[in-house]
Amino acid sequence: MMDRDTLLLMGVIVIVLIVLGSAYTVMYRGVAPSLLGTYTEAQKTQQASQTQTTGTQAAPFSFGDRFLSIREFSVNYDLEVNMSKIGELSVYLKGDKYRLDLSMENIQYTIIRSGNSNVVCSKPAGEDWSCLQSGSVEEAIQSTGEENLRDPVGEGSKLGSPSYNGSRNYAGQKGYCYYAKETSGELEVLREVCITDKGVPVYYLYMEKTNNIITKRIEAIAKTISSSVQDNVFNPPAAPS
Repeated sequence: MMDRDTLLLMGVIVIVLIVLGSAYTVMYRGVAPSLLGTYTEAQKTQQASQTQTTGTQAAPFSFGDRFLSIREFSVNYDLEVNMSKIGELSVYLKGDKYRLDLSMENIQYTIIRSGNSNVVCSKPAGEDWSCLQSGSVEEAIQSTGEENLRDPVGEGSKLGSPSYNGSRNYAGQKGYCYYAKETSGELEVLREVCITDKGVPVYYLYMEKTNNIITKRIEAIAKTISSSVQDNVFNPPAAPS
């Protein structure tokens, strides 16, 4: 049988344990979540930093050095505007000869550069071809009035000091993607061109953003690629007037 002093000592010990337990509960419920939240945010920041660092890829080659390094090919693309297909685009290159075709539901265009000669041809649905001489491929494109008609070869030639954006596959070939941005006030224009290791453009993107909202998106997405082009491809479908 315990004496009175022993019982008092045990009572004091129980009270001390209760007080300590209450204090621990307050710390756990009040302080620990705050510390956990701070740690989680710091961890997220660190992980994001690591992801950004490890996601950066070195360009496998200089875009300017590799673009159009072979001088004979043809590519057929789906032409999309704001993620919807509006027609088909084709380009043909052989030496110094170049042809650009646009086929839509109601009209077809053909632009041919051969030496110093540039010809633009059009064929509305149900009508015959008509062709005119033009000062350049750029002027020929402008003369069509089709604001969604883009030239992947011409646009790629103007892509100065682009940044590398990784690789993607198009038409069964690996495309190495490069982009450049231009900003004027609230308007941001982005151009991206993906090329094979031989410099063939297999993807083209033109995108406009205003106040960080996409207002225009034009894409040429390769469907088929050929490494040979017949010479008669560069004959206009009608005599230029």
